[in-house]
Amino acid sequence: MTGPRPEVELYLERVCPGAEVTPIGGDASTRSFWRVRLPDGRSRVLMDYGLPFENETDDVRLARIFREAGLPVAEVHEVADEVGCLLLEDLGEHSLEASVAWANGRLRPHARPLVESAVILAARIASNGTPVLARSDRKNGPTLDAERFRFEMDFFIEHFVVGLRGLSPPDGLRDALHALADQAADTPLRVMCHRDFHSRNLMVRPGEKLALVDIQDARWGPDSYDLVSLLRDGYIDIEDDWIDPLVDLYVSTLDEVPAQGFRSRLDRVSAQRMIKALGTFGYQATVRNAPRYLDGVPRTLRRLRDLLPRTAETGALMRLLSEAGALDDS
Repeated sequence: MTGPRPEVELYLERVCPGAEVTPIGGDASTRSFWRVRLPDGRSRVLMDYGLPFENETDDVRLARIFREAGLPVAEVHEVADEVGCLLLEDLGEHSLEASVAWANGRLRPHARPLVESAVILAARIASNGTPVLARSDRKNGPTLDAERFRFEMDFFIEHFVVGLRGLSPPDGLRDALHALADQAADTPLRVMCHRDFHSRNLMVRPGEKLALVDIQDARWGPDSYDLVSLLRDGYIDIEDDWIDPLVDLYVSTLDEVPAQGFRSRLDRVSAQRMIKALGTFGYQATVRNAPRYLDGVPRTLRRLRDLLPRTAETGALMRLLSEAGALDDS
């Protein structure tokens, strides 16, 4: 990638004369991102959709919802629909992953306060974001429901079991995965979810304040979903003995969460989310030629092998996945 599209360059020359533009690596995104450094020392982030758009984008609509809920997301400074880009507040270059983990994903000694802050932020998305989403024009918007979870299970078979591993799915695997999808979607409380709440989408700002990026997929979902995305993050190794205290912190911060059965719901959603992540890793590596996503596979497989035997339902699923060879490390 040598530079922005010519029409984007012309737009930047008009609104940010004299700016220096450098690429930012996007995470599993079809958009491209650029850091725009202004002559006065300030900076912006340019989000390029690649084509002009006519209607308000999900990024703009959801930024308004998040900000109304008091949640830390980038301010939208400019909307250039005729060009196909947004000019956003720059939230910095330091992700939670880079701030708390070594290169192998192991946590640094000072990591715990930041991880706890991320758990509290997940609870704020659910508690503060839910009433705002409910009265917004997206109140009937997309949901992490059984239909969506079933799609993600099929995606896992296609892009991880078959596409990445080259395996033949055993009879009964699809039905078992769909049963897990239905169980994971069964929640007494549906809340607003960031949906990709992991360490690469959390930016650490001055004063160790966290901010959210990649919000365009936010939607309704189970009460444990964002918490699971963080605790079972494919990129960092949260210590096993931290998990229970972090779950307690989440539940105590979000008073509306029905405590009864929460741990069981958490395990079901954890299994579904990790299997979904493996499908994404396989797709990114084989279809989009992004092998860096394979770094998360061993960590996710290890956690799945530990989690699935806990219940009879997921224990049966583990036997099918083991029979296929899908849980092997290589």
